[in-house]
Amino acid sequence: MRRTNRDPADRRAKLTTMQDVETVVEELADHDDAGLVVAACWYDVSDDRPNYRMSQFDVQNFLWLTLPQLLRDPPADIDPMPGWREVVAEAAWFFERLDQPRYAAICRGQRTAEILEAAHDAMHSFELYARATHDSGIMPPVGLRITWLDSPGPREQALYDAITRALERAIAAGELDPAEDAKRLALAAGVLEQLPDGHLETMQDLMLAERMHRLRTTSGSQTLRELLVRVGPDVAKPLDLTPELLLAGTRPLGQIVHDRDGTGPLAALARKFGLLDENLDRTDDGERALAQPVLLFEAVVDGFAVPDDPTARHAALPLLAMLILSDTIDEEMLLDRIGIVFFETRESDVPTPSDTVRRAVAGLLADMRTAGLTAGDRLTDFGRRVALTGLRTRAMRSADD
Repeated sequence: MRRTNRDPADRRAKLTTMQDVETVVEELADHDDAGLVVAACWYDVSDDRPNYRMSQFDVQNFLWLTLPQLLRDPPADIDPMPGWREVVAEAAWFFERLDQPRYAAICRGQRTAEILEAAHDAMHSFELYARATHDSGIMPPVGLRITWLDSPGPREQALYDAITRALERAIAAGELDPAEDAKRLALAAGVLEQLPDGHLETMQDLMLAERMHRLRTTSGSQTLRELLVRVGPDVAKPLDLTPELLLAGTRPLGQIVHDRDGTGPLAALARKFGLLDENLDRTDDGERALAQPVLLFEAVVDGFAVPDDPTARHAALPLLAMLILSDTIDEEMLLDRIGIVFFETRESDVPTPSDTVRRAVAGLLADMRTAGLTAGDRLTDFGRRVALTGLRTRAMRSADD
């Protein structure tokens, strides 16, 4: 890339500006009410981080989501609320002072004007915001299989910020097309494996520990909390999920999906997991799973960790934890403990398993035998990997557990 020489005074001025964001924010707030609105946004986003440099995600969220809300429902301490053009002009000035011309361009862009012109219509402006945000390409891809919380912990917030900034940098440098989902996913997945300064664990592992802690502390069941404490060290260990191992474990199910064979329990499982439809035609998920063994494995994990049936889903978390912790499968013991979990979480009036719970657990165990997760009275090696990944899935994707 061609380098250009800059005057030393220009370099010193830029360095001073970059290091002293708060001085610019204070100057901005002194301009007028429009400047005060932008300054208030910076203070809210910075969250007490000195000289915080806003990301494109922060800028878009302010211009396309927060500002329309403020225009519809102005804060009590700003009366009258300045018009959106005045606020946008102050925001553009702010980013120009910080030598961030791309962000100033977003402020003055047609997309921003379109959204703010529609601010009076909450539903329409939100639809425009969602479309513009998606088109920007900086949002974490859904293929990461993470449900991001509205009120995240510090490790989740750090990971989210790292992913959006990495995507932003690649797109701004012309290295990534915002519409190339596969490349976006690969870049974001690489961020998951980064080691933050001062840590030996990856960003993904740090967030997993935070989410497992949340899963334990928010559970209404003391029994489930104890199970999650005991199984936590196993969940935290790295999993060996090579393509060879995944292929060996998923081959029987994959063969059914490939052949579209409608007979036998494996075919019923393929339909239950959304890989075949009722006419034995492959679904879109089924087509993708045949092409990528990891997606077939994920379909199996989802089928047991987050089944569609509400009773089975509630039973799955303690069931997977107990299967990992137990040397042998004692169905009555499993049912007794799961019955207590249902009672402690007020899903049942008595601490014994109801007929509905018994049917749900029996169905899960039968499907596990069909899928090769269990053999005899034990988890198979493949089954243990599915169970451990299932607990990770519940921690990383379930916002309401």
